[in-house]
Amino acid sequence: MTRLTCWGGPRLRFMSSILKHVFLVAGCMTGFLAGLWLAPLPAMAAGNVGSGLVGNTVVLTGPAGTTQIFYRDRDNLVILMPDGKKRRGWWRVKGRSICTRTSDAPENCTPPIDIPPVAGAAGTIISANDDITGQHNPASDIHWEVKKGRAF
Repeated sequence: MTRLTCWGGPRLRFMSSILKHVFLVAGCMTGFLAGLWLAPLPAMAAGNVGSGLVGNTVVLTGPAGTTQIFYRDRDNLVILMPDGKKRRGWWRVKGRSICTRTSDAPENCTPPIDIPPVAGAAGTIISANDDITGQHNPASDIHWEVKKGRAF
C-alpha cells in the first residue's frame, strides 16, 4: 500500500467550498499519481505513463467524501465531486508526468512517474500534519483506487 503526503489539506480552509474541493483534488491527485511508482504493480515498459488511466476511474475517498475521476480518453476527464456535481477537465502526459486541469484550476503536473498506473492499484495518501497541533490525523488521509472502466 502506498502512503503519501497530501500537502494541500489544512491550508485550504479559508477558500470557498467548490474551489477547496477542486484544489484539494488537484493537489492530492498530484501526490497520488506521483506515488504510484511506489505501488506494488507489475513492471511495465516506460512508454506513456498515462496509458493505464485511459478508460479507467481513480476513486479518492477522504474526510470531504468520495471524488471520482474518469479518464475518458487521451485528452479529457470527468470529475464527480463529493457533492454529486460533475466537472469536466483535461489531462495530458508531459514526459513522464501526468498533468491535469479544469476550467476552475490551473494545470497541475506530477513529478516523474516510473511505472504507469493501472486498474487495481490502490493505496493511501497521508495528509499533512495539522497546522496547529503538528500531529498527523489519520482521519484526514485519502484512500485511492484505480477502478477498471467508468465507475459513475
